[in-house]
Amino acid sequence: MLAWIASRAALLGIIIGWLPYPDGPLVINDVLLYSEWSQLLVTGRFPIGDDMWQYPPGAGAVFALSALIGASPVIGFFVIALATDAAILVMLLVAGAKSAKIRAFNSVTATTRPAWIWVISALLIGPVFLARFDLLPTAAAVAALLLITHPRLSGAAAAVGTLLKIWPGLTLLALPRRSLVCGATGFVVAAIAILMAVSLWATGGVSFVGEQQSRGLQVESVAAWPFLIAQGSGATIPLEFRFGAMEIDLAVTVGIGTVVTGLGLILIAGLGLARLLGMLEDIPGVDVVLTALLISMVTSRVLSPQYNVWLAGIAAVALMDPRTRLRPVIGLLAISVTVTQVIYPFGYGSLLSGQWWALGLHSVRILSLVAATIWALTVLIGQLRAPSRRDRDPRPQNEPGSNDSAGDSAETGVQTSAGDSSSDYDDPKVRQLPRST
Repeated sequence: MLAWIASRAALLGIIIGWLPYPDGPLVINDVLLYSEWSQLLVTGRFPIGDDMWQYPPGAGAVFALSALIGASPVIGFFVIALATDAAILVMLLVAGAKSAKIRAFNSVTATTRPAWIWVISALLIGPVFLARFDLLPTAAAVAALLLITHPRLSGAAAAVGTLLKIWPGLTLLALPRRSLVCGATGFVVAAIAILMAVSLWATGGVSFVGEQQSRGLQVESVAAWPFLIAQGSGATIPLEFRFGAMEIDLAVTVGIGTVVTGLGLILIAGLGLARLLGMLEDIPGVDVVLTALLISMVTSRVLSPQYNVWLAGIAAVALMDPRTRLRPVIGLLAISVTVTQVIYPFGYGSLLSGQWWALGLHSVRILSLVAATIWALTVLIGQLRAPSRRDRDPRPQNEPGSNDSAGDSAETGVQTSAGDSSSDYDDPKVRQLPRST
């Protein structure tokens, strides 16, 4: 806990300018934008027509809350961010303690390893860790994974995250096939309840759906990398600030973005189909989720630095599971995350202008992320089982981790094996950062 306090104090010191860090105060730009939105949201209206608004309706409630709990919306946001960060730490500590108890490991290392991963990840990511909205959906995703043995609650947590920032819906892929109905029920019930509450409170909650249709390729995205390489080689690549980020200003990028995003959706749909067919039951559920998340990131038109917060949360849960085969993948991600902090914020202008050192670091970031994604997908494909009509669980019902058709259990944990929901896991043009997306 002392390490968490010290690390977060350092990040806050960078954000407010008390600690030396080149261009560190620039990371607060998004929080200032959240503050502007909060003034409108507290009146019961979403920022309809604002091309910077790109969040599901649950996010609006959080931004409105930030204006109500602090002396200012900015202070209120950081209070929410720190509380969420602490909540994730507590969840990982509790899950780690249960894991060590179930596996008869009493060492402090086995108990606190996931929490240490979370604490250290924040330092690798840098000040954007606290100065972005992404902690909240990450908390929902972590909760959904740790509640796999309670599929209805897991599905409800996934719904909360989805209505904050879409991607936590991928955690449904962690559910064993026999628990999918219960998980989906929890997801739908929670989603409907939240949407009804938001509709009673404010208007325009779903306006974000139509705000981003003409989006191109953000310069940080994987698909934009070849254009940056061409720019570094002397080509003229026009850039434009749109939708809160710098984009490649070429007509062809819209089509490229559509194709790449479509490929990602097909791959994720393939994972969903494999889950429905019972082909993923031998694979830890969190491995499936991490792979799906990586696919969504490398095929996205946007790849903002704060997306690394998502990876930190899912990786911490994955490393609890002794059966995970994605440890090398997480090692590659650590490289990508660390390099990202060098580029953003203080190397961003150099990247936009095509300077070789920034382009080289950005290439390391992109290539390590792509390599991690290919590695994870290859590992998953290698573990697929043949399609089956039903899951077979040979263990007696009184064995820890075996559960009834509802998937409920007395313990909370991550899925670790075929149909096993046990807790058996172990040990410029613009001189500013890209907006949140």
